[in-house]
Amino acid sequence: MQAAIIPADPTKPIRFEDIDPAEALHGLVGGDFQLVGLRPYSMNMYVNENGKLERLPLNIRATVLCNWAEAIRTDDYINGDAVVLGPINDDEGEDTGLADVQISWLERFESEHSARNRAGD
Repeated sequence: MQAAIIPADPTKPIRFEDIDPAEALHGLVGGDFQLVGLRPYSMNMYVNENGKLERLPLNIRATVLCNWAEAIRTDDYINGDAVVLGPINDDEGEDTGLADVQISWLERFESEHSARNRAGD
């Protein structure tokens, strides 16, 4: 299923990959993971649940998305790489892949975020 990988390193672009969440999430976030619901966007984000304790790098893009979705407190932040998938299927309780419209929205977010960062340099 389609997922968006948001690297903590802001110089690396968001990338889209076909993954099997059951096998890939642990490796993609670098350890045990937790779910952060991005409900207004019908998406879920998975992050390293020990990212702060392990002092993983701040992930500004993931933090912005979580703040927009009011999924974290305004003074909280995301550390480490993040994986974004579609909503959990209520019937089966399993993740779904990103829809084309969600991928387009994330691509636009990436483009605008990158443009802002270049303008601030």
